[in-house]
Amino acid sequence: MKEPGNAWRRFWKGPDAAMLVAGGDGERQVAYVRVVVVALLLITPIYRLVRESTNPENIWGFIVTLAAMMFALFVHFYLRHRPYRPWLGFLTTCLDGSLVSSALLLFVIVGSPLSGVNDKITFEVYFLVLMAISLRQDRRICVLAGGLIVLQYALLLSYVTATYDLKAASLLHHPYGTYSAADQWTRIILLSSAVFISYAYVAKSEALVNRAIHDPLTGLLNRGYFDTLFNFEIDRARRYQQLLAVVILDADYFKRINDSHGHFAGDAVLKALAATLRSGLRESDIVVRYGGEEFVILLHEVGAKAARDKVEALREAIEQLAVALPGADGSIRFTVSAGIAFYPDDGSVAHALLSCADQRLLHAKQSGRNRVVAGDQAA
Repeated sequence: MKEPGNAWRRFWKGPDAAMLVAGGDGERQVAYVRVVVVALLLITPIYRLVRESTNPENIWGFIVTLAAMMFALFVHFYLRHRPYRPWLGFLTTCLDGSLVSSALLLFVIVGSPLSGVNDKITFEVYFLVLMAISLRQDRRICVLAGGLIVLQYALLLSYVTATYDLKAASLLHHPYGTYSAADQWTRIILLSSAVFISYAYVAKSEALVNRAIHDPLTGLLNRGYFDTLFNFEIDRARRYQQLLAVVILDADYFKRINDSHGHFAGDAVLKALAATLRSGLRESDIVVRYGGEEFVILLHEVGAKAARDKVEALREAIEQLAVALPGADGSIRFTVSAGIAFYPDDGSVAHALLSCADQRLLHAKQSGRNRVVAGDQAA
């Protein structure tokens, strides 16, 4: 049974590397669509302003939409030059929703209270914002930003009902319709439902993505996803001028284990190896089953000595392992060899770094195995 505390910690920890990349792609899509949608929405306030240039409601509607356009352009150009982070998705969602709420509040203040709570155009933009939440691929944003949007409209409704005589307003401003508490509760229920649907979509998407990108035997990321992720990590290191170490690690004489003890024993060795690598690395580091008995590790923001010390510690930990034979007495001991390449010293693109690390792994094997080769050791 899962402890509630652990479930909450996993929830607030945020998306893993896979979902972060997907969320970044989604945020860029939202940024582009935001520019297009706001540009189209500008048509209505401009048209109203031309027809009734002295109407305060039309003036403020144009100002709010223009501010939304400036915000949309800023986010669009920001994402073209900066990597995505979850805080950006939370910020843009909150601002999108707050712009809608601000527009409705301004309609109430400068026009009629009914123009805010009975609005048929601006209110619908809430649903565009809530639909876009799911593209960020982050359940926290669905709950927090989505909940904030529902709360904003509920507070607006509370302010209007507490401040204005809505029955009198219905008689004075009949073009905006009449106030209906049932209709307003229906709006809040629909907004809440949209938040729940976004959350459910992200949860389902996360499960499907994780199933597709993880190796079923070891639970580590697989090679197919790593090819995409590695380019993302190099780009991030380049943007922030950070160091990055690339490790290729291979189980020594793995074929002998399969030949002597069977493939179930080989699987047990791979599982134990994967668990040791995962437990010996930081959460920010990435470990991948690259193929067969070969693994790739990305170590973030470490120099050459620190990277070599870390991989050497992993090698020693693996050397001490005793993996029980499945369905039989006895255990298996094995060793690993590793080669390390460093960004940017050994290359600035994925192919160059992997090739360098692979050559150093080959050197480690040719030098007797059960060792780590990095830098000038391969000379």
